[in-house]
Amino acid sequence: MTTPTTTNSSSSSSSSLEQAFDHIETIDIGGHPTDIVYHRFANKLFLIITQHQKMANVYTVRSHSHADPEMALGTGGGMPGTDSRIYTIKHTFGASSDEAEAAIRYLMNFIDQRDEIVLTLALKQIDKATLDQIGGQLRKMIN
Repeated sequence: MTTPTTTNSSSSSSSSLEQAFDHIETIDIGGHPTDIVYHRFANKLFLIITQHQKMANVYTVRSHSHADPEMALGTGGGMPGTDSRIYTIKHTFGASSDEAEAAIRYLMNFIDQRDEIVLTLALKQIDKATLDQIGGQLRKMIN
């Protein structure tokens, strides 16, 4: 297991210059520096996750609440009154792959957001351990 190395930049800085992004971090995952950049706009989140120091693609993710009637009544397997999230992922630019879309869908489980997310994902290797580490950082940064 690797220990995250964090480089942090926040808009709450005492600098007179306004920061370009709300949060910038670099963590080490499997010997690869992984940049995570986050910025909130009025109605969208912008998120860059890259191990290549560049953007490889752009996806738009929309989260939709889906109330399950069985869950609302307490007859389903989940907690009563809970709803599940359905994600619509649209590829808008760059290289596209089913693996990247599956990784994005997995990462959305770590983020509790209703706003649309514009996201770029450029990883050298997509696996559960990598996504779990990134997801943990996203949970700290965004939620």
